[in-house]
Amino acid sequence: MKWNDKYRFVKQNMKKNKSRLFMTILATAMGCCFLVVLASIGFGFQKSLTEQITSFGKITEISIYGKKNQTEATTDYTSSLYSMDQIHFFEGLPHVKAVVRQNAVNLASKYAIGDYVAETDRSPVFTFMETEKNGKLELAEGRFPEKANEIIVGYNFAETLHLPSKPEQAYKGSLLNEKINITLLQPSDPQRKTKQQSVEIQATIVGVLKQPPKEWLKDSTVVMDEQALKWAASILSEEDQLLIDRYQNVLVYADDMQNVSGIADKIRNAGYNVYSVVNELNKVDAIFLFVKLGLLFVGAIAVLIAAIGIYNTMTMAVTERTQDIGIMKAIGASPSSIRSIFLMESSFIGVVGTLIGTLVAFLVSLAANKIIPLILSNQNENKEEAFDFVFSYIPFTLIWVSAAISVGIAILSGMRPARRATEIDVLQALRRDI
Repeated sequence: MKWNDKYRFVKQNMKKNKSRLFMTILATAMGCCFLVVLASIGFGFQKSLTEQITSFGKITEISIYGKKNQTEATTDYTSSLYSMDQIHFFEGLPHVKAVVRQNAVNLASKYAIGDYVAETDRSPVFTFMETEKNGKLELAEGRFPEKANEIIVGYNFAETLHLPSKPEQAYKGSLLNEKINITLLQPSDPQRKTKQQSVEIQATIVGVLKQPPKEWLKDSTVVMDEQALKWAASILSEEDQLLIDRYQNVLVYADDMQNVSGIADKIRNAGYNVYSVVNELNKVDAIFLFVKLGLLFVGAIAVLIAAIGIYNTMTMAVTERTQDIGIMKAIGASPSSIRSIFLMESSFIGVVGTLIGTLVAFLVSLAANKIIPLILSNQNENKEEAFDFVFSYIPFTLIWVSAAISVGIAILSGMRPARRATEIDVLQALRRDI
């Protein structure tokens, strides 16, 4: 038999029982939809958690937290600082793109742009600007400093500037290329009988950092080149004096995400405590792998229930077409041809049911991601803060896996009835007696 003949035979027979065929396809579509939606919840939570982790740092970033096996009883302040020899060691590792080193001293700060003033008990961040270009600092506008008296400020820095006579009136307009007067203050210490000391630095704002990933995060930092720290050397405490040629915070950046784990292992083997986003993502992936497999297993049960309907439909089809099968065998149709006819029908049910189920699953996923955050945002006390969370996410891998499961089970459900069709006796079939 030719494929066209088989197709016409299947089409003709399916038209005889449209309602039963419809209900079988519907059951298959519901099973596939349940499988996809259930598994998409696991993918959605994993996607949201991954975005939460990566939003606070570059995925190629490795943070270093001092030497291993150190306790407060045996560790002094200098042991938590990093020398240039250590920096060169990190820079010499294969696949290291940049090594960012930063310092923040115990000084209060006062900033003034014209009549606008901002005061804080935190000092600017002093860093080596050349490496920051390859670090996690990203600019919304402007450029990175090229001189010691050029600085970059956080996205929300303008909000901290106010008129002394009108505290409610914040700075308006762009900060780019504005001249800023920076005053670093060392508070008086009655115990040491020291008076308040200060150093003034004239600088130019040449860059503004990008907006933080979360609305509730406010970035009002000031970043200066490490050379500017030497200008404040005269008012630094004894501990902060050590930061002239040492560093508090060191961040290593790999040239590619695939090399992060290898670099982190080398630094860890050298005796340092390290943290990287990639390590956290690997842990998250391992946990959600079991979660997704569990959800797929539960969803597959719904598909198996639909398979019972397919098996029942195909068994009834064999029974109703006994005489047709006998005629085909009498004119020389091979058992494989007869078997393929019924497998084509069960495959058709599986494919159509999978397509409909997948389409409905996409609609359910889209609705869930729109409606659920809206409901939770309305219940949240802070109405201005949007509830940013992905509850359902359907990647292409999930579509292919669910389609393979649904269609595969549909075909397997039709194999037994198809084999039974090939075993029908011709004489009994022609007498409609099986």
